[in-house]
Amino acid sequence: MLSLKLPRLLSINQVPKVREQGILCGYRPPRSSAADCLLSVFQMTNETLNIWTHFVPAW
Repeated sequence: MLSLKLPRLLSINQVPKVREQGILCGYRPPRSSAADCLLSVFQMTNETLNIWTHFVPAW
């Protein structure tokens, strides 16, 4: 069985001060690799809904 190792997400206390005030968790690390960014499509992050609502209609 294929097992994906998804990147760890950060909480509000672990990200730089430049952030959205109402979002408390689900941040990707600031210097994520391209592979980490692609794998995060299958993970619940702050951008998941935004990614899928733009990807599905474009496909």
